[in-house]
Amino acid sequence: MIRPDICVSIANTSFENILKILEEVGMAEIRIDMLDLMPNQLELIFSSHKNLIATCRQGKYDEVQRASLLSRAIESGAAWVDLEIETSPEWRKPLIDLAKSKRCKIIISWHCFGKTPEEDDIYKLVDSLYLAGADVAKIACLSNNRSDSARILSLYSKYKNLVAIGMGSNGVVTRVSALSLGAPFTFASLEGCQTAPGQIDYKEMEKIINKIEQLS
Repeated sequence: MIRPDICVSIANTSFENILKILEEVGMAEIRIDMLDLMPNQLELIFSSHKNLIATCRQGKYDEVQRASLLSRAIESGAAWVDLEIETSPEWRKPLIDLAKSKRCKIIISWHCFGKTPEEDDIYKLVDSLYLAGADVAKIACLSNNRSDSARILSLYSKYKNLVAIGMGSNGVVTRVSALSLGAPFTFASLEGCQTAPGQIDYKEMEKIINKIEQLS
């Protein structure tokens, strides 16, 4: 069975390989900022699969280019669009409006590659994601120890429509446990092509989660 709740992050590969991968997975994140796609290729990808996240992180493109690429993905059939809370509301609003008009769900995300915030701060951060218009809130922060991972996982007892990820080796448990705690999906990588520290290969992730579900 192809699982629609394991999202495979796709980056650093060819257009042709992306199309092959999409035939085998139930959900994928297209990292536009980590791919070299022509406009027509972008359109073909997002029109070829019903459960894709359009993501274009800051760095490779300026804000006008990013907005244009994400708009094209939404228009072409993206099921989800990921917008960072660090961006300005003025930049996000047209994309949110377009997404709503196309029945594309909105992920508002927050990332920290240095640490996991303390309890009060992490609650405020998650609250801010919903206030910004998230259908699903996503936080991804570095888990430096078990206590950090426990704090990340405790968020599921308070929030719905949340994906909470601890990055790094200490955070692997958060990726594996996410679905059983109520996350709508969790993230995995292509074999040998991580887009974030601590990601698990999607075939391995599938085996682990299937085993957990068989035991529960």
